[in-house]
Amino acid sequence: MYTSILLKRELETGVAESRLYAESVATLLAVHLLKRYSVQKIVVREYTGGLPNYKLKTAIAYINDNLSRNISLTEIATVVQMSPHYFATLFKQSMGIAPHQYLTQCRVERAKQLLAQQKLSIIQVSQLVGFQSQSHFAKVFHKYVGITPKRYQQMR
Repeated sequence: MYTSILLKRELETGVAESRLYAESVATLLAVHLLKRYSVQKIVVREYTGGLPNYKLKTAIAYINDNLSRNISLTEIATVVQMSPHYFATLFKQSMGIAPHQYLTQCRVERAKQLLAQQKLSIIQVSQLVGFQSQSHFAKVFHKYVGITPKRYQQMR
């Protein structure tokens, strides 16, 4: 199963930034296992319509307020009083991307703002936006922006 391979790979990297991603995949895997292999027939509701606006705003605010922390899917779901699976499903419907992808995008956008000010080193910026290592920050930044953080800072 592809999902379990992804989860195993994320857990083996030991990178703290992938906690939210690994937790999302683990939740998906748990639902899959319940659907397929449970002795008792479990009905997992399919949800449509996305998050209510006030819950979406609360979740987004919580993510933005905690960019520097290693937040989990369960933590965000608890803030909006939902199960992690239900929250992740409705968040993706509302935003078009999974919570861990949104968190990463927010971190990169905040990093761009900090780098443009040219007051902090790249390692300081990476720590302020929640990356545990400068190398992982550089890799993710390059993936989203197309250039390295150093190059981005030099261009500003």
